[in-house]
Amino acid sequence: MTSPSDFELRRRERRRRERLRKKRIRAAILLIAIIGVIVLICVSFSTHSQKNEQSGNQEIDLTEVTQAPEEQVIPTVPPAVNPGIPSASDENNLLQILEESGQTKHVYLTFDDGPTDNITPQVLDVLRRYNVKATFFEVGSLIQANPDMARRVHEEGHLIANHSEGHNYEKLYASTETFINEVNECYETIKSITGDENIFKLVRFPGGSYNSSADSYAPVKQECKVTLSEYGFYYCDWNALNGDAEGKTKNAQELFDYMIENLDSQNNVVVLMHDAATKQATVESLPMIIEYFLNNGYTFHRLDDISYQSSMTTSSSNSVSESNVEEGDSDNDSETSNQSSDSSSDSDGNESNDESDKNNKESKSNNNTSNTTITTPKPAYPPESEGGPIIIN
Repeated sequence: MTSPSDFELRRRERRRRERLRKKRIRAAILLIAIIGVIVLICVSFSTHSQKNEQSGNQEIDLTEVTQAPEEQVIPTVPPAVNPGIPSASDENNLLQILEESGQTKHVYLTFDDGPTDNITPQVLDVLRRYNVKATFFEVGSLIQANPDMARRVHEEGHLIANHSEGHNYEKLYASTETFINEVNECYETIKSITGDENIFKLVRFPGGSYNSSADSYAPVKQECKVTLSEYGFYYCDWNALNGDAEGKTKNAQELFDYMIENLDSQNNVVVLMHDAATKQATVESLPMIIEYFLNNGYTFHRLDDISYQSSMTTSSSNSVSESNVEEGDSDNDSETSNQSSDSSSDSDGNESNDESDKNNKESKSNNNTSNTTITTPKPAYPPESEGGPIIIN
């Protein structure tokens, strides 16, 4: 038989278990509440982060929209498929060809002594922003040292031209043979990097090709011009420059001012600049230079983009047309004379016609002779070597 003490013990055990069960329930509820709070905090934090990212993206988009008009200044005229310029074997001075082309308001930006991994990409960024195409006279050894940058120049639509293999004056101008060997070596490098077997054969003499008494290499340079012609190469100097290789180092504003002060009123402007490793100021002055030409009605082109219409050819065709008009007038006068006077003899008429034909032929000959005279203008600026160019060994 169960004693009262046994009942009391069992009652106390039941109460203990009930209290323990309630504690577990409260602990479980508290744990669930803590987990819920943690989840809620995480969700709130994630939502806030997403909102910040979206807000940042909207600000970037607004900035891009604001800057977009500056990047779309003018469309660039694509290079002519067939420029129609004289063959290099006949006339290989491209600056002279440009001056005789009949074009108006054309500007050709050129950059020497690259490519480099610090300045060339900045130049390309500025050109891309303004949708401007240019010509890069690159050194063969630097193309091999920076092949990716040379490819970018080509892929972004600019012309890569020849600036010798090593840019070492002493080695390059030792003889016409050493010169043409470096030119050919650089040309092969350009072909390999661009994949273009028919790249425009254009050279710029390191230091310029000017026949200056101050340039000790000038005599061999003049011989090299003939050698280039024999190998089908054009060469091109410049008739404007920003002075980034002239005298003391200049800042961006000084480079721009230098170009404006020395700029003549040419219809075809070839601007000399450099994308060598030390030419940071050139990058900074480039937007000012581009905007100056834009504001003055110029269009930008590569040096293989020449719409050639020789002024000599135009003049000759005009003189022939005038002569034809005179012949027509003479025939009309003769016809009228014959109708008004029946007493004129056939012999007199023939003599008169023969004399008229003779005079017309002499007139044509004189006109053609006067129009075939070409005066080669002197260069507008001193050779680059006088300004102390950087020689790359």
